[in-house]
This record gives sequence, structure tokens and C-alpha cells, in this order.
Amino acid sequence: MMYGAPPEFPRATRSPTIILLVSGLTGLLGFLVGFFAGLGTGETSAAPAPRVTVTVEQPAEPTGSQPPAIATTGPPATTPPATSAPPGAPAGNRTLVVGVDIQPGTYRTAGPAAGQPVCYWARLKSTTARASDIIAADMPQGAATVTIAPTDKAFQTGGCAEWTRA
Repeated sequence: MMYGAPPEFPRATRSPTIILLVSGLTGLLGFLVGFFAGLGTGETSAAPAPRVTVTVEQPAEPTGSQPPAIATTGPPATTPPATSAPPGAPAGNRTLVVGVDIQPGTYRTAGPAAGQPVCYWARLKSTTARASDIIAADMPQGAATVTIAPTDKAFQTGGCAEWTRA
């Protein structure tokens, strides 16, 4: 317990010059710490993005009156034939570019491929698989029919049996 008035401590508040000097040095120190701590976190010069060239060969025209079929097994159309799908990926996932890999028209499938509970198809406004680019999509458990319009940019399918032109 203390008796009497508290002792008088020296205070810097009596000198405005010292207050300005200390606050200025504190601000400068804060700036330098922030500058050096942030050094290296931002990219000053980004490396150029890698370029990928994809070559798609068109198969010879079928000679019979049977319309061509779209096989959903094998590697996706956007990868070279030497590579396969990553392990664990559903068989037959692929994105077909309209007018290049698939022509506009009506196509049918018997439903999911063997061992698949459902299959997936989507008509897309672009070749990316963003939700905003989906025109129409479905996950049928049985036979399905899809009409690909000439204005569609891509058709995506996965886990479906072979698609045939109707």
C-alpha cells in the first residue's frame, strides 16, 4: 500500500518537438518493417505461360450408311493419343469442340457405360467447364437424346455409353 501522492514521473508530453520526432520515427520504422516483410510476396515479373499445341486428326469418312458414332472411351480429345486419363477419373470424360470433334445434330446414347451408375452430358457456350458456360446438362440413368446446336461451342460427356447420331 502506498501512502501519499504518487511520485512525479518525467513526461515527454511537455515537448511537442519530441512527440513529433518519436511519432515520425515510429511511422518510418513501421513502413520499413512492412516493406521488407512484403518483399518477395508479390510477383514482379511473371514467367510466360506455357504454350500447348493440340493436333486433332479427322478420321476417314465412314463408307456405310450408318452415321458415325462418338466413342466415349479412350483419351479426351484435347490430349495427344499417347496419354491416358488420370487414375481414378471416370472413364470416357471428354470435351468435344463443335464443328471440329463433333458436328451439330441430334445424338443418342443407351445411357451409362458398363459399371457407371449415371452418365453426364452438357452443351457449353465455350470450351471451359465453368458453370456460367453451361447451356443445358443432364445426368441420365437411362437412354438420352441430345440436340447439339450449331451455335454451341462444345459438348462435354462422361461415363456414357457410345453416342450415335440420330
